[in-house]
Amino acid sequence: MTTSTEPLPISVVDWRRVLAVIIAALLLAHAVDALAWAQLRDPRVNEREWGRLLRSVGYVPTWLFGSAALWLQSRPALGAEASGRGWRAAALLIAPALAGGLAELMKIVVRRQRPGAESAAYLFRPYEVDFWSTKGLGLASSHTAVAFGAAAVLSRCFPATRAVWYALATGCALTRVMAGAHYVSDTVAAAAIGWLTAEGIWRWAARRATAATRR
Repeated sequence: MTTSTEPLPISVVDWRRVLAVIIAALLLAHAVDALAWAQLRDPRVNEREWGRLLRSVGYVPTWLFGSAALWLQSRPALGAEASGRGWRAAALLIAPALAGGLAELMKIVVRRQRPGAESAAYLFRPYEVDFWSTKGLGLASSHTAVAFGAAAVLSRCFPATRAVWYALATGCALTRVMAGAHYVSDTVAAAAIGWLTAEGIWRWAARRATAATRR
């Protein structure tokens, strides 16, 4: 595992391609929302052990423990320079929490309700009704945003393992659709929020770590 005294790599991102992929994914997700609502629902998914496991990937305190473990692992050896210590751990703590918060904010702004029990039709809550409450609102899925925020940071920390983290995050999104709590498009929007948030936090952490090592 890389120590925190080493620089955090920042890759070059083609933001036009990222935007194009997000837009295409959202369009496709909206096209399959009704089909997924009809075919994938399993009201008992959260009662199954694998369902609970995958949902917990979107639970912020899960990554509090993950961040603590990463911080302990990244401690410099006795007598080594401690500059830059803990920025990976900080990114793993901040990115999922911030992504989940942004997803909740998006719910307040967009106000699309969760899927109904009898119909896949989109319904929106008027702004004058419970303006600050996100109860019953679905776009975007905060669990999915948390999961993808964590997956993106861990993929930066351990590039060879990225398939594992994104598989877990995708599984979390799937459980939210199966539970009838979200449309597919809710989770795709949330995945974009999670990845973008993590990318921003990672770049912030990398700059701070680099500055610390130069002191």
